[in-house]
Amino acid sequence: MRTASRLLFSLSLFLSFSAVARAAEEKPAPRPSVVQLTSPAGPHSVGAALTKAPDGTHWLTWVESSAPAAKKTSPPTPNRLRFATYDAPAQKWSAARTIAERADLPASSGDFPQLVHDGRGNATVVWTDGRGGALVTTSSDRGATWSPPAPWAHAGHGVEKFSFVRLADGRVLAAWLENRPSATTQLHARLLEASVSRSPPLSVSPSPGPAPSATTLIDASVCDCCPTALTAFPDGGALLAYRGRTDTEVRDIRTARFRGNAWDEPRTLNNDDWRLAACPMNGPRLANDGGRVAAVWFTAADNDPRILTSYSPDAGARFLLPLRLDETKPAGHVDTLILRDGAILVVWLGADGSLWLRRITPDFATDEPFALAPPGTVSTKTMPRLAILRDYAGGTSSVQLMAAFSTDTALRTLLVTIPEGELLTAKGNCDCAPTPDQLVGYSFRGAAAALSPERGTIHVLHDELPGLLFAGTHEFRADPSVLASVKLGRRLFGRIEQRAGQWWLYDVRLAQ
Repeated sequence: MRTASRLLFSLSLFLSFSAVARAAEEKPAPRPSVVQLTSPAGPHSVGAALTKAPDGTHWLTWVESSAPAAKKTSPPTPNRLRFATYDAPAQKWSAARTIAERADLPASSGDFPQLVHDGRGNATVVWTDGRGGALVTTSSDRGATWSPPAPWAHAGHGVEKFSFVRLADGRVLAAWLENRPSATTQLHARLLEASVSRSPPLSVSPSPGPAPSATTLIDASVCDCCPTALTAFPDGGALLAYRGRTDTEVRDIRTARFRGNAWDEPRTLNNDDWRLAACPMNGPRLANDGGRVAAVWFTAADNDPRILTSYSPDAGARFLLPLRLDETKPAGHVDTLILRDGAILVVWLGADGSLWLRRITPDFATDEPFALAPPGTVSTKTMPRLAILRDYAGGTSSVQLMAAFSTDTALRTLLVTIPEGELLTAKGNCDCAPTPDQLVGYSFRGAAAALSPERGTIHVLHDELPGLLFAGTHEFRADPSVLASVKLGRRLFGRIEQRAGQWWLYDVRLAQ
């Protein structure tokens, strides 16, 4: 009896330990947390856009309709273009302020106003006027006052789907579609300033070719109603993504690289082979960290609607085979972010009016999707937008981001916290979250060409670092100990990072 009791006790103990072990193994991964903020927007607001100013402030812009879309008035009553700024410590939006109030300001979820900040304290907003033209207004006092709206002077008729980005030297690059009579829709781009009056800082590398002085035709045949996307690199260039269109109605995503003064030829991001004799009204989105690029888009090739994402390690020269993200039927309307550790975040709209978020790990694998909004919540026409409020800082730190989207009656903003450090360490029960120091800067190699101890700088000859620096000889700041250790003509390895707008070389080792 005693032996049997001992056996039963041992078996019970073994089963208990096994259950604990299984529970530990099956412990769910950390999940995001979501807080809905009080929206600064009034009723019937659409077209939410999130923009980060040079001082780090996030601006939310939208259009408030004077009447529900179902109620048309004659003559039309004015709509209001408004904005608010986010107070991060208080976790709330400022009171809304008006940029413009006009009857020719469309309240559209598909082609809404775009705002950009340049490097000289100016904010610029452009919107289409509903008649094939566009209007522009600017502010130089943080939005307190705005100039009278003026016609967009850089294009002909039928302009729409604007995208803007502030380049590393402070200039603004614009891209837009032009719908010309009896012709295919074209994609154009232009620098809003042909040149800058001051020399570029050390953070911007000289780019080959003369400065563009006029509008550039990027692609003579593109999808006629899909938004464009731009993202800027530290080297002064940018990457443009858009939906192309061939003679056989293939409407796949293309990219074109702007190298500071000249454009590369467009290339197809992925051969989805989506053939459609209509416009899907679904554009791509881009995000970058240095020269690393995340891209996300919608396709329904082979009658299979899906959300795809890909990654480029070299500023868009190459993209990985894409991952599929959706697990229920998607409507598209995507956005993306890339974190300092290389993780990618993607949102998209479900066909049932839900909103989904999914994280792609730094080694390009998918976590489980997370519902930001349940079915029936989100307008099926909205284009959700994301912005990083607090990036990953190493160890167990978390990420905080803003999500903005429209319902059928209002505009909502969500404060989303991603437990990035916990997600990194939870994978495989490893202690693999990078330290703060490991997240700073970029790997670098070259040969010392000249030393200037009195300036505290070193000139290094190096190959291209895509998205960071063009090939050539560039000047870097360095600590005295680094300058003393470097030998002219000797190959070196190290890291570079931007500090106060200048490139620094550190953690230097000489080649044997």
